[in-house]
Amino acid sequence: MRPRGTAADDGTPAALAHALLDTASLTRALPHRVRVTPAVPIPPEQLPRTQELLDEIADELGLPGVTVLPAVEGATAVELAVGRRLALRAPGELADGEPHRAARAARAAFPGPAVVLPGQDGTPLRCWAAGPEDAPAVIVVSACGMPVGLATPWLAALSRAYRVVTWESRGLFAADDGSGLGRPPAHTLEAQSDDVLAVLDGFGIPHAHALGLCGGAVIALSAAARSDRVSSLSLWHGDWELGAEAPKTAHQHDIASLLALVARGRPQAAAMHRLMSRPTALQTLRPDIAHYLIHPYATPELLHRYGLLNGALMTADCRRLLDAPQPTLVVTSDRDATAHPAGSAFVARHLPRAGLRSLPEGDHLTAFDAGGELVALAEEFLRSVTVPDRKGT
Repeated sequence: MRPRGTAADDGTPAALAHALLDTASLTRALPHRVRVTPAVPIPPEQLPRTQELLDEIADELGLPGVTVLPAVEGATAVELAVGRRLALRAPGELADGEPHRAARAARAAFPGPAVVLPGQDGTPLRCWAAGPEDAPAVIVVSACGMPVGLATPWLAALSRAYRVVTWESRGLFAADDGSGLGRPPAHTLEAQSDDVLAVLDGFGIPHAHALGLCGGAVIALSAAARSDRVSSLSLWHGDWELGAEAPKTAHQHDIASLLALVARGRPQAAAMHRLMSRPTALQTLRPDIAHYLIHPYATPELLHRYGLLNGALMTADCRRLLDAPQPTLVVTSDRDATAHPAGSAFVARHLPRAGLRSLPEGDHLTAFDAGGELVALAEEFLRSVTVPDRKGT
């Protein structure tokens, strides 16, 4: 497994296969084929060949295809995000069997295949594991609603020495078999933190360090407060609700208002989805990860469910969780304009065994990039705490 890729700008079948896997959460979510345009103009006579190559690779991967057009009138933000990630160019000469080999190589480089495990309430969870099975265990608790690709750098970095597992948020990701999202699951913080323990159960892991990112930090802390199977914690750029104890950023206030609105009902979610489908929705998103960040906004149903799930995280009073006894590393940055660093500072001061690291560089999203300094910090803390292996030794 390698860290997530950037745009498929070399146009090779291998790069296209990885990009198709990387955008699969979006192409599976939409009820129609996604329309994309080439990154650079492709001569009209070569468009059928480009379409044939994409279809062949998508079939090899078992993914929905995309439709290549010279231009797309009324393209949505999702279509633009997928098109930007594919970065289509006219294909060069291909050797026999190259699309098949490209699909096979992409599967090996990408986290997967997903293992579907049952939550404690029976909700199917799309899960992944990497690293030696007998190594100390780390469960990565990513931001609510984000595809596994956003957390891939952490899996790639830590799986060299640890058994690393993760999953995607309940009820927000279509099944690989085309059966759709399934019934709306329970969305409370307790239900979501139960998923931490269900994933550990599914992979036969008795105890693990929980690495929580953004809203995932809230889930990780909730799981730790309820179970000593979480043996230690690292909480990165947490999105904390602490009442009057800590301020919030303008972004936190805006997102909380949005989630409250779309959680009220499907008509409200549909109306907001129409606004958020405009191409301008991509203007504030990092181009290399926009196709992940836009997933929970891809359809009205996803947006409604996201409002319920992430809304539950953003409104849960985390002060009641601050008696969790596990050794804890809390990480933030003064440059985080997404989740206010004062919230992390308060959490670190009040957890019994926590230490705070406020970094001078990096914003909220760079925490997901698992850069060298962040990985070194995580590994240093992991070496300082006891993370029993699968046998409990």
